[in-house]
Amino acid sequence: MERSYLSYAPKAATRFEGRRPLVLAIHGGAGTASNMLRLTRRRFNDLANEYGFYVVYPEAVDKYWDFGEGRTSSALETRQDDLAYFSQVIGQMETAYPIDSGRIFATGISRGGQASYFLACKLPGRIRAIAPFAMPLPEFLVDDCRQGAPVPIALFNGTADPLAPYDGGMISFLGQMRDRVLSTNETLALWGARNGCPRTADDNMVLDRADDDGQVEHLVWRNCSGAPMELYRIVNGGHTWPSGIQYLPSLLVGKINRDIDGADEAWRFFSRF
Repeated sequence: MERSYLSYAPKAATRFEGRRPLVLAIHGGAGTASNMLRLTRRRFNDLANEYGFYVVYPEAVDKYWDFGEGRTSSALETRQDDLAYFSQVIGQMETAYPIDSGRIFATGISRGGQASYFLACKLPGRIRAIAPFAMPLPEFLVDDCRQGAPVPIALFNGTADPLAPYDGGMISFLGQMRDRVLSTNETLALWGARNGCPRTADDNMVLDRADDDGQVEHLVWRNCSGAPMELYRIVNGGHTWPSGIQYLPSLLVGKINRDIDGADEAWRFFSRF
């Protein structure tokens, strides 16, 4: 099957010396690569122009990623080897552009957030750090993710997410049950054990810049023996991208937080590595 993706090279790339980072920005269920571009208001492209990294927007077959396991993947009409697809996308980007193979990062929202975990745990050594949005760790990936080399993670979850519950349980949308996820705290405990992090965060800051009823609690575990970990606890945030577009009515997906920009914070985290 012929498959596609969107890629973005920074403008005036010649002014950036050496090999550059690559960011995978992965769409959610029922989405497309162009949807992810619009959802983030093309902010990753703007940041790419400023900092000189490359961006790729992968695209699923029939709008849903196939992880090879889990309730949603098992129900897909057409099954795909999406692990092979992601590997091919990364490989083609490395061939086409001066990509630094040691600085490949993955982020995504909803099922794209699941894809971030999937890549970190199924492609050991390929993904330098991840930033899943609106998605605690799915239960079907627990065995794959519990052990392995440390991988830096920044987790962005809304406390009022009506689809992927902050405190764990079944993902549901319009009465349809999807996969079960751990709670945000259970996700942090599992990843913190993998990364050698203390149980308590080293820093806890509150970000509250917009005139709304939400705020962001930013917790940072920096004194880890393996790799750092961060949580953006988006108070009253929904199944949405911070400072992104309202892709569905707020009654269905919840509120958008405007205290942070998701792309800015993801790149701030990635740029540390």
